[in-house]
Amino acid sequence: MAKFKQTLSQDLRTEIDALGRIHVIAENESILFQGEPTQNIGFILSGRAKATSFAQDGSETWLGRFEPGEFFGHIAFLTQSEVRYEISAENDMSLRLIPVAEIKSLMERAPQIGEVFARDLAQRLDVMMSRLVEALTLSAKGRVCAELWRLSNPIGHSPHMSVIRPNPVFVDLALRISSSRETVSRTVSELQKQGVIKREAGAILIENPDALKRAMR
Repeated sequence: MAKFKQTLSQDLRTEIDALGRIHVIAENESILFQGEPTQNIGFILSGRAKATSFAQDGSETWLGRFEPGEFFGHIAFLTQSEVRYEISAENDMSLRLIPVAEIKSLMERAPQIGEVFARDLAQRLDVMMSRLVEALTLSAKGRVCAELWRLSNPIGHSPHMSVIRPNPVFVDLALRISSSRETVSRTVSELQKQGVIKREAGAILIENPDALKRAMR
């Protein structure tokens, strides 16, 4: 997702920095709780947060990740209903929790903020729909390949190749696609043997992006 404040003027960035309060959150600590309403919007200053949903049997479904410079808790703008997921810290992090009323007041003075929020919500909806289609149409191996491609970024000096950095943890990758660590490990090993990817210290190099895309089918 695009970093929110990078799209705003310096004056608006300064106004946002004056909203709410800064909180320091420890790794694995919950920020928003599933089944409870929220009156705050979160803005990540450092670290990462994840959104997960828990079924009645305790099973966990990974829904998304939030990086520094991104907001979460957008649902509070639209409805006062209970949050349908939990947001927790993936690592030690700091964030700004801003009451919805303060954000709405700022939007009245600066409509540009509302436009950026709408664009961010549209991008997140597109990602969620892509994941839903993949879950319904792709095999477990195909979902692993799709997630590897989603995590990758082009290499500047070799634009025909991509890299995933840092090296993804297989357990986390499996959670993101509702699969098992064994499936992820087996798929990555197969892709290595086929010369599609190469594992390096701290990274996975995608040497043949076209072959990886074909493996999604």
